[in-house]
Amino acid sequence: MARKCLLDSTTKVVINAIELEDGAIWTPPPGTELAPQDDGAIGDTWDGTQFVSPPEPEPEPLPVDANGAAPNVIG
Repeated sequence: MARKCLLDSTTKVVINAIELEDGAIWTPPPGTELAPQDDGAIGDTWDGTQFVSPPEPEPEPLPVDANGAAPNVIG
């Protein structure tokens, strides 16, 4: 089995990771292409030489009351 990364042809973002039997002939769907390397993850972007992971999202701020205090969430 060979792991392959399927890219959106326009954005070069990994949209799926698939496994193909060795020697399998498979044509990606229109608008997609196989990446030349297989070590990417869904959401990574192919920059032409390597996969680049998206930045980590910022944590959601805790809600605060009118006085700026966090609510009591421990019951």
